[in-house]
Amino acid sequence: PNPLAARPQAAAVPAPQPIDALRAAAQASPQDRFAQARLADAAEAAGFHAEASAALQRVIDIDGSTPERLVRLGTMHLRAGNLAAGEAAFAGARALAPRHAGAAAGLALTFDMAGDTARAQEAYRQARTVAPNDWTIRSNQAVSLLLAKRLPEAERTLAPAEREADAPQRARHNLALILAARGEHARVVRLLRRDAAGTDAEALALEFRSFAEWLATASEAEASALLLQPATLRAIP
Repeated sequence: PNPLAARPQAAAVPAPQPIDALRAAAQASPQDRFAQARLADAAEAAGFHAEASAALQRVIDIDGSTPERLVRLGTMHLRAGNLAAGEAAFAGARALAPRHAGAAAGLALTFDMAGDTARAQEAYRQARTVAPNDWTIRSNQAVSLLLAKRLPEAERTLAPAEREADAPQRARHNLALILAARGEHARVVRLLRRDAAGTDAEALALEFRSFAEWLATASEAEASALLLQPATLRAIP
């Protein structure tokens, strides 16, 4: 007998509405915060970040600001490439909650994307004061230092990823890139073997070394452009 057969069945989950229907509902009820929130969720999931940010802004206009809403809005703006609006949203979140780690981390990433390493590092320090063990913040800060060619600081920032079991793959790989830039090939291979076996780790280490060599000669503008591609090095909070 099936041991699950006697258990009560969960209610069916409604199928997601097509985004066109959600757009129509939001347009028909511009003061309905739930309709706007549903559109924001769907547009964000579909990668329509500018549309998502506009819908979430309507939610805020209707129902008010919270730090969490503003951090999410800032994230949408960054994904849409709108740095000025992203900075304004994160700054608004920090004004409401001065010790909000997500607000400080969002500002740090925004400053990095704008090429302002000094302001980015100050914001990262503020974020890590509140959330010292957050791997996303730590990893993003280390990449910022790498792109600024401050390799010893970058390595110190992510060094725990070499020994701590809970370090995510992104943190390990960013540390591997930093070590590659420092010429630590054997350590790079050992680190990469946690995610790739044998010759695969060796091949990946060579790719990391080539990328590190390119970074060493890249202009600030070229390096900063990487920050607009969060799937490569960065995680947008």
